[in-house]
Amino acid sequence: MDGWIFIRLVNALRQVCLSISSQDILDAQACLVRYPDLPRKLILKSLFVHRPQEASTFETVWRIIVTGNDRESSLDVSPKTDIGETRDSQGIGGQGVGRGSGGVSLTIKGNSHNLSNSSNLISFSRLEELASREPEFEEVVKTVLADIDYYTWINSFDLAYQRGALSEDEWYSHQNTRASIVNEIRQSLLTIQVTLDNSWKPLIRQHWLFKPLSSLSEEENGLVKLCIRKWARKLAKRQGSRWKPHNKGTLDIAEIVRQSVQWEGVLFNLSYQCRIPRAPELVVLCDVSNSMASFVEFLIYLVTCLRNRFRKIRVFFFIDSVWEVTDFVWENDLNGVKQEIKSWGHKVSSGFSDYGAVFKELAENKLREVSSRAVLIIMGDGKNNYRPAQAEYIAQLSEKVRHVFWLNPLEVQEWTEPDNVMKTYQRYCSKVYRCHSAADLEKIVKDVF
Repeated sequence: MDGWIFIRLVNALRQVCLSISSQDILDAQACLVRYPDLPRKLILKSLFVHRPQEASTFETVWRIIVTGNDRESSLDVSPKTDIGETRDSQGIGGQGVGRGSGGVSLTIKGNSHNLSNSSNLISFSRLEELASREPEFEEVVKTVLADIDYYTWINSFDLAYQRGALSEDEWYSHQNTRASIVNEIRQSLLTIQVTLDNSWKPLIRQHWLFKPLSSLSEEENGLVKLCIRKWARKLAKRQGSRWKPHNKGTLDIAEIVRQSVQWEGVLFNLSYQCRIPRAPELVVLCDVSNSMASFVEFLIYLVTCLRNRFRKIRVFFFIDSVWEVTDFVWENDLNGVKQEIKSWGHKVSSGFSDYGAVFKELAENKLREVSSRAVLIIMGDGKNNYRPAQAEYIAQLSEKVRHVFWLNPLEVQEWTEPDNVMKTYQRYCSKVYRCHSAADLEKIVKDVF
């Protein structure tokens, strides 16, 4: 492999958050020399990709750096395995073409279990047009899939399988083809976005650390939770700022000097001291309206992992009224917590957030006797449905507790929208954080806990 291409590849992979050590690079160079008959891509992928979730990122970077992107050609997503030969090139819904994109539709007329063997599903110009738009990446992918009649095509196969018209082998082949088509579209869109942006930012945003917590796959979800457990183990070892006598540790000079007075300055015993672990009270307040449920899940998981670091933990859910779920959180797994969040309908609630009413209820009833050493963590987007902010109540809470930290999943520029009360409440918080991704959550954990 050309040395310059190798350097560019390693640098690009590191920029998109793949962890590649110096030893990985040395091993890769040695293997490229020692095994010249093996594909270079196979060697480097096996050494540089440490998690399955990073494989697609590697593929995209390889396509851009090594393979290159032929801007004149159309997207080629021809299936790896043909289920049957095409009987008719027209689609189920009509002409068998995408919606004005100039490509060929996936769907076919006649038996729904046959697959149209098309190599040009959508033109490059259409992909470039969609990739240059601002909406979320997943929305762009869905638009492309709709353009090629992907959903009609998979529905026809689903119906055929339910009716027994497909064998198990044909069904599994179809599933593999579906995955390859979606993957190819995602790779092509990312390649175009990186080229248009002239940066790796579009690809970085698809890394599990930086993806919105609400859009993580099951595998990525598990990966974030694994990282939360690791963060919690590290934080559990942190000591506080106070000291106490101990039989070993740091020398306690003041105590040694005091004891030596009775022996006319002669030292007979050495005294030691160690730090006392921090054990403040933690109060967690979570907005569990529909837009917040997925973010709350990660915060609750973090709190359960950090349970031993606090003297007392209280957890509250709210929408426009408050209910305490502390005992429920400890006695149930996260699936139980999800069900509790989804079943808020049996509570006295209109279903629309009212932060002012919630803070009033907390200040006057729920947290009247809260400790002055307590830390209050609020998880919410600040959307108040144009109801009164009643900021005097969060001001009362702020005076009672040691710190108020607010975690908001919205982008910072959205905090100043007319229906958002963050600009009013922010002055009463010790610190306000954007909590949109695992990377944000990691920063918050290190800073707050």
